[in-house]
Amino acid sequence: MNYLVFDVGGSAIKYSLMNDSLEMIEKGSEKTPKDSLENFKKVIKSIYEKYKDNIDGIAMSLPGLINRKTNKMQIPGALEYNFGVDILSELKSVTTDRFTIENDAKCAALCEVTYGSLKGTSVGAVCIIGTGIGGGVTIGDNVLTGSNGFAGEFSYFSTNWRDYEGFNSKWAVENSSFTLISMVAKEKGLEAKELDGIKVFEFCNNGDEAALKALSEYCDILAMGLWNIQATVDPEKIAIGGGISRQPILMEYINKSLDKVYSKMPIPIPRVQIVNCKFFNDSNLIGALANYKKVYK
Repeated sequence: MNYLVFDVGGSAIKYSLMNDSLEMIEKGSEKTPKDSLENFKKVIKSIYEKYKDNIDGIAMSLPGLINRKTNKMQIPGALEYNFGVDILSELKSVTTDRFTIENDAKCAALCEVTYGSLKGTSVGAVCIIGTGIGGGVTIGDNVLTGSNGFAGEFSYFSTNWRDYEGFNSKWAVENSSFTLISMVAKEKGLEAKELDGIKVFEFCNNGDEAALKALSEYCDILAMGLWNIQATVDPEKIAIGGGISRQPILMEYINKSLDKVYSKMPIPIPRVQIVNCKFFNDSNLIGALANYKKVYK
């Protein structure tokens, strides 16, 4: 059986024709329309038309939060025109009724618990570091959605409980990949626009003291977020994803920061295991398909 699977991002719509063995028979991408829902629907429809005679249905990973009670997009993420829209019904209207949509980070979590680093865990969590902090909590082989679909939205964790103004002191702001770039730039006396993630990790991997100081401070904040996840759901493992998670030195420094957290506790707290996500950039596609197969068993 073949399926058309989408991973929608703020800049690109990745898609793949996939089968039950998770083989990506064909892959492609289109620019994500920035202007309107109608143009977004046109792109999805045009891709569907190429494959409609050869698929069982469509699975999609999408940024934002679809409220489980209203079926409407409550948090649109990068696609602001989706706010308040029953996006599943809108897309079904131009494609097929056999269509599933899940939040992108929850797709990553479902991928990892079904096929990847969290497979076999009773409780797990995924933390995706990107423009924010995507997340998901897994119970058995399911992803916890919560009563409204908001469970696992780690971006909204507070890093300072006395500061409740909007996105001030929220984990998405404190620990995005862009924050690390800014912290390294500041330590080195540079403008953030002069750096990117590749350059930052070149500095770190070459032992640059200023860059490593920034990485250590960044991971200290990250470790407290991971600690809060552990205190909330007590996972066996937390799988770290996102582009920067491919850097072994990041995982090394995360564990150094966690060492400090655990060593300062006056009682022995069970330590969570930190692992990499297995599927990296393909996790959203694979998780979207896993979600489809749960719905259409």
